[in-house]
Amino acid sequence: MPDAATQLMNFVGVCLGVLGLQALYVFAHQKTGVANLSGFLLATFGFLGIAGFLFADAFVFPSLEADTLATLIAGTTGLAIFASVILYVVGVLLFATTLFRSGMLPKPALLLWAAGTLPTLAAIALPAVVMTVAEIVASVGVIWIAYAILRDIRSNAWSY
Repeated sequence: MPDAATQLMNFVGVCLGVLGLQALYVFAHQKTGVANLSGFLLATFGFLGIAGFLFADAFVFPSLEADTLATLIAGTTGLAIFASVILYVVGVLLFATTLFRSGMLPKPALLLWAAGTLPTLAAIALPAVVMTVAEIVASVGVIWIAYAILRDIRSNAWSY
């Protein structure tokens, strides 16, 4: 388990990610319709569940006895974590697919975001280096998407 400072940074990053999803939804919602809303909601609820896990992982789990923690993870807590990851990944894939089809954003950026998100499904079984590379790939995609949106907003500043 990473230290509390690292987990806190992960928690803050996920919370900022929720805000980023909202911004992306607002940017694209008029052109992409209900599928965009579905992907946005799934990804957001999944991200919020992951945020809860990261918070507990940093500040609650370390104070628990090993057998208590194992019981929690084997029960509904583990199920909730798994469900959150599924919601997040399916939401991002649906959201990215809808945006890809709309042609509003650079397709390679959306592919990077989606591809970097997929390994999250097997995060517990993958080596940390694989997850780090996947997170970097997804982050490059997200940064590229943000740049494209900012460029679009600046070029259309007078029409808003």
